[in-house]
Amino acid sequence: MQYMNNITDYTKYDFIDFGASKGGSIDFAKIFLGGKRGVGIDIDQKKIDMMIKSGYECEYGDITNLVNIPDNTVKFVMMSHVLEHLNSLEDIYKAIQEAIRISTDFVYIQGPNFDDDEYLHRNNLRFFWSFWKGHTYHFQSSELISILEKCSGFKESIIAYRGPLYSSTSSCIHSLDSPIDQHEYDPSVHPPKTSIRFDNTLYKEIVAVIRIDNKINAEKIITCRGKVVDVTTGKSYGKIKVTEVIKVILKVIRSGQFFNYFKKLIK
Repeated sequence: MQYMNNITDYTKYDFIDFGASKGGSIDFAKIFLGGKRGVGIDIDQKKIDMMIKSGYECEYGDITNLVNIPDNTVKFVMMSHVLEHLNSLEDIYKAIQEAIRISTDFVYIQGPNFDDDEYLHRNNLRFFWSFWKGHTYHFQSSELISILEKCSGFKESIIAYRGPLYSSTSSCIHSLDSPIDQHEYDPSVHPPKTSIRFDNTLYKEIVAVIRIDNKINAEKIITCRGKVVDVTTGKSYGKIKVTEVIKVILKVIRSGQFFNYFKKLIK
C-alpha cells in the first residue's frame, strides 16, 4: 500500500526523528538535545497512527530515500535504535547520508552495541537485543566508522561506547539458552546463566555525533546522557555535573515525563 505524505513544509520543525516508533525519541531530543519541535518519520503505518493518536507529529517515509525533504531543512536528525532494524549495511549508509543531507547542525545516533557479541558467545552468554527478530542487521562500530568514511557533507564525527558492564550479573545479559525476543533477564523465568567477571569492560550502547556545523560542540552532545568512551582511542568524554542534572530534571518535570526520562539519564 502506498501512503500519502501530508507534510509539505518541513522547515517548521527544527529536528526529525528517523524511525520514530512510539514517540519517545522525540521527547528525548527535546530534553537532551535542545530540540523545540520535531516530527517523526516511520515506515510502519500502525506506529504512525499510534504516535498521532498520542499527540505526536509523524509522517510515513523511507529514511533511506527522503526525496520529499530538501537539503539543510532541519537543525538535526535523531536516529535512536533504528539502524539495527534496516536490512543491510548499504541501507544504513543511505539512511545516515540522508540524515546528514537534510541537517544543518548535527546528526545524533544511538543504538545497541553488538561489538561484544563474539566474546559473550564464547562464554555461553548474549545480550538480549542480539536475539531479536526485529534486529535485522547487527552493525559493528567498525562498520559505522567505514560508513562515515564514505559519507560526505560533515566536519567530524565521534563514535563512542556508553553504559559500562563489568560482569554477567547485568540484567541485559542472558544465557545462550534463553528464547529469542526477550527483554531484561529474570532468573525466575529465564535459564541459568554463567556468572563471570569480564576480562575487559563491555558496553550496552554505541552513540555517535556527526558534526555538520563548526559551531556545534560535539563532545557536549555525545555526553548528554553522561560519560562515554571513544571506540577508537579509548578516550573518555564527560562527567555528569550536578548543575546539568538539575537543568535536565527541570526540563523533564515541565514536560510531564519525569520518571521515564530521569531513569534514562541515570541508566
